[in-house]
Amino acid sequence: MDHTCILIAAYKPEDTCLQTIKQLINTGFLHIIVVNDGSGQQFTPFFESIDKIPEVKVLHHATNQGKGRALKTAFHYILNERPDINKIITADADGQHRIKDICVLYQASFEQHGILLGVRNFDQADIPFRSRFGNKLTRNLFRYTTGIGITDTQTGLRLFFRKHLKWLLSIKGEAFDFELNMLAQSKEADIAIYEYEIDTVYENDNKSSHFQPIKSSLQIYKVFSKFAVSGLASFGLDMALFALFIWLWRDDAPEMYIVFATVLARVISASFNYLINRQKVFKKGDESSFVKYMILATVIMGLSAGLVYGLFFITGRGELVIKALVDSVLFLVGFIIQRDWVFKKKKPKH
Repeated sequence: MDHTCILIAAYKPEDTCLQTIKQLINTGFLHIIVVNDGSGQQFTPFFESIDKIPEVKVLHHATNQGKGRALKTAFHYILNERPDINKIITADADGQHRIKDICVLYQASFEQHGILLGVRNFDQADIPFRSRFGNKLTRNLFRYTTGIGITDTQTGLRLFFRKHLKWLLSIKGEAFDFELNMLAQSKEADIAIYEYEIDTVYENDNKSSHFQPIKSSLQIYKVFSKFAVSGLASFGLDMALFALFIWLWRDDAPEMYIVFATVLARVISASFNYLINRQKVFKKGDESSFVKYMILATVIMGLSAGLVYGLFFITGRGELVIKALVDSVLFLVGFIIQRDWVFKKKKPKH
């Protein structure tokens, strides 16, 4: 354990934080870094007391800056001041992580060299509702938006290697979003994630947790929210143009007006959507991404035109309703393909 440190980001900690520190030292962990994330003057005596413990180093933020920034502060400190540290295990300050589970990650680090996660089982009946709801909501949205299946995206028990720290410091996010962003970007960075089930513990019904499921989830999914807005704007433009074109061409081309209207409306809305997604949503792309997007747009356009025409031929009415249903499904398919193919970055070497 000489080359491993335990990292605790603490904001207004309770006695459980001190108990955890003592248990860690008794277990044999000799390097513990605690970041006081602007807890306030009333907590100064607590941090002064633990800073006197030989195995503990306390770093301070003058004001609360968020868990992500607290972790980054410690990462900077390790890179600059602690060349002896090779493994970093992050643990929460509220006593949720058992020492035996921390040891599980430590032992597993001799076999795996990616990011190691201690994951909780949220199917248990005694899990507080807000924790079960927040974690399952985030887990399902995370799988859809990134294509990465992780059991517990919000776990604070994680193990990193020193080689990951510079990459971690490049990831955006100052609060809880940082922890999710690092998982989302691990795929592009070609860093493997390994999961190990741990005890699900909530002290006092998790009242000491500063994580707010709905608020934090909305903050976390800014990229997906932007994509949804971009898609809705493009969808609205597409529908408006489609309605205009079928009104203009219904009498002039009664056999093919739906196909003509679909194709032209999609060409215009797809060009608009690509520009927005590249510049505002994914904020990445090159010549190949444009070609890939046009291929995708062409395929989806063909599917849209064919399905709308076919369903209208069967029902004989409701062109706009049919198109809305068809394109809603194709929108979800299109997001996954853009995420995994069109705007996918080349994997860097680590």
